[in-house]
Amino acid sequence: MEIITDLSLPVLLHRPVITIGTFDGVHIGHQSILNRMRQIASATGGDTVVLTFHPHPRLVLGNHVYLLSTRDEKRALVQDAGITHLVEIPFTREFAAQSAAEFIGWLAAAFKPEVVVIGYDHGFGNKRSGSIEHLYRYGRELGFTVEEVQELELGNHHVSSSVVRWLLQEGDALMASRILGHPYRISGKVVRGNQIGKLIGYPTANLYPDDANKLIPAMGVYASRVIYNGVLYNGMTNIGMRPTISAHKLTIETNIFDFNQDIYYESITVELIKRIRNEKKFGNLDILKNQLAVDRENALRYLLDNNSSQP
Repeated sequence: MEIITDLSLPVLLHRPVITIGTFDGVHIGHQSILNRMRQIASATGGDTVVLTFHPHPRLVLGNHVYLLSTRDEKRALVQDAGITHLVEIPFTREFAAQSAAEFIGWLAAAFKPEVVVIGYDHGFGNKRSGSIEHLYRYGRELGFTVEEVQELELGNHHVSSSVVRWLLQEGDALMASRILGHPYRISGKVVRGNQIGKLIGYPTANLYPDDANKLIPAMGVYASRVIYNGVLYNGMTNIGMRPTISAHKLTIETNIFDFNQDIYYESITVELIKRIRNEKKFGNLDILKNQLAVDRENALRYLLDNNSSQP
């Protein structure tokens, strides 16, 4: 996949099939758009082109959002979807001020799309004033066709990045992963903690996330998997304040099962599969240790019964 970040240079594409969006999380709704693009491009011999924005528009416009995917994660997910070109548009307030007509004119001049595939609720231009009706109308004038991909639902949930964020903030990593189409991941460096886990026989890798804007799910203990040097390990992850030792600082700590390597300051990725209990305060470290034995058994049983890394 070619990644294009410098839009001052001509972008050379062949019969491009294009989509536009933030694609935070690259969930199954996004994947349905990408799949349709590949189908069209396969029939025409064209390139598949995802136009996305960096930074996330809400971070620029002052309406903060916690991200489901970092820049590198989004790139990897789009590449895994079989897309040939990813264009990262530098998002600024000046860019956001374009009218819908100006945005479509820029899109047509810069990329010369043959087909634009778009989600049912996509908005663009100043204050998201542009809609799919604008694309249909201007497409006839500017020489591209438009295809709309309909909304998806899974269970009782609409498929959207906002719903995934809400589910994670509620601790429902399992349903969030189903809507994402992949486990929710947090990547970062392993940093030194206070060694309490090691003291009671459950050493943990303390994760410092790569991106401060990455969404951290609800506190609790999760059955998890860890990717280190390309190898997948089972584990259990605690997200919380560690009330038993009165730590008063949010941490992400993973006990990696059957693992004894020194990985301080190494990069790992933690996949949160299912929350198995809330965080709670225990009377002393012995009681905590006994609970961790139960947590390990519950987490390992779930992971072995669901031994694919996919939800």
